[in-house]
Amino acid sequence: MISRFSQLRDEHLEDITSLMQQVVRDASEPTLQHMYAYHMDTGGKRLRALLPLLVADALDHDPAPLVPFGAACEMVHNATLVHDDLQDKDTMRRGHPTVWSHFGERHAINLGDAMFYYALLLAQQLPSSLESRESIVTQMLEGTLCVIGGQEKEFALQLEERPTLDAYFTMVEGKTSGLFMLPMSGAAMLCGASDVTIRGLSEAARHMGVLFQVQDDVLDVYGDKGRDRLGSDIGEGKRSLLAVHALNHASSVDAKRLHHILAKTRLDTTHDDVREAIEIFGQTGALAFSLETIQTRKQQAIDAISSAELPTLTEMITSMCTLFAKPIQQVRPPSHTVQNTGAVLNSPPDR
Repeated sequence: MISRFSQLRDEHLEDITSLMQQVVRDASEPTLQHMYAYHMDTGGKRLRALLPLLVADALDHDPAPLVPFGAACEMVHNATLVHDDLQDKDTMRRGHPTVWSHFGERHAINLGDAMFYYALLLAQQLPSSLESRESIVTQMLEGTLCVIGGQEKEFALQLEERPTLDAYFTMVEGKTSGLFMLPMSGAAMLCGASDVTIRGLSEAARHMGVLFQVQDDVLDVYGDKGRDRLGSDIGEGKRSLLAVHALNHASSVDAKRLHHILAKTRLDTTHDDVREAIEIFGQTGALAFSLETIQTRKQQAIDAISSAELPTLTEMITSMCTLFAKPIQQVRPPSHTVQNTGAVLNSPPDR
């Protein structure tokens, strides 16, 4: 199925990219066009662009008519990235200066805002009935609000001394999972899939979003995200799964010290602070817990779609989960860390 993903990318990504560029050219000032091109040129896997096509293919439908929807989903995703970089004061993305750091904060706000509306214009180009397009636009609006709500929950989480796992997972299921639910369940709806299939894909996407976010949390500390330094999430005070687990399982002294580090401003956070935070992660078994969570959510995503009794969808979900976790496949917890992974069972119940 991963090979099929590559094939669909080769067959349709140029059309998706061209359609996105055309909408931006037709609806924007030159400055917005320039900033859009700059941001998109930094790269990316284009997962949200291709997921609708992959779902259509797995449902034995022609993926081509879903190109505008894939373009719309990718546009929404990138709008959130532009705003997210600004809010987090990230200066680098994929090895390049972020939009706000290169062009200024005001321009980044305008570009992110515009990209949400570009997405709606792209959805209007779907070769489907007016009713179907209206349903997709409604789903896009609701999905975008879900993502924004998750972002607000993330800010609230940063004020908690010992945020709960439930609070972390609820935040991620809005901010990250929402951008997987939209392309997957939306594509199924456009293909005329059954309600059982649509619900199953939406539930699978919820777990896939958590898997994706947790690997991103791990990658920030134990890999390379193409940002300005290792442990950028620590400098931003983010309550990653590593941090949440550590805050709840460290000694009172270490928990207090970790909270103090996370409460610092990005500029005040030193390399020694980052190293100390990572040491606390190691002592509490936070990495082992995070890696186990990834495997648990992968299985939950697969189980969620099993009720649809469509082997091609099960294969697709399995392959996508494997692809999402690939950047950290070589990461292993140190042998001396405290193994405290049983708490994975405390993740929110399926809903």
